[in-house]
Amino acid sequence: MKEDRAREAKALKFVAVLGLVCLLMMVFPFYSIANRAEPFVMGLPFSMFWVVLWIVIEFVGFIAAYNWEYRGR
Repeated sequence: MKEDRAREAKALKFVAVLGLVCLLMMVFPFYSIANRAEPFVMGLPFSMFWVVLWIVIEFVGFIAAYNWEYRGR
């Protein structure tokens, strides 16, 4: 029981930090790193690719946190 609560707490901290990092990378001032139209990546302007990249990273991170929290149940 204690192990489950500890695992849930760690997963929650991971999700919170991941969500905050992904949010910060998509808003000013960190977005200015990628605020340009060229180069094109997979047919997308770099700024759009940047946003899509961080959304995918967040999605994969949330799936990893879910699997980490509910592993072994």
